[in-house]
Amino acid sequence: MGDKTKWACSECGYFIEADAPPEFCPTCKKNCMFVDATCYTPECGGSKNVNADVISQRDMGRTTKK
Repeated sequence: MGDKTKWACSECGYFIEADAPPEFCPTCKKNCMFVDATCYTPECGGSKNVNADVISQRDMGRTTKK
């Protein structure tokens, strides 16, 4: 309890730890979708870590758009 959610910008990959995602990304300045990138399983180290599967899916989606 007390751990904040790790949010990742779907456009640029910016990470922020907060209770809720921001309305716009402070890095790319766009109104982006933020995905919950918090690790919820022991395999990735629990809630103190970022879920690498979420990040790799975001990166794969970005490379297929180009």
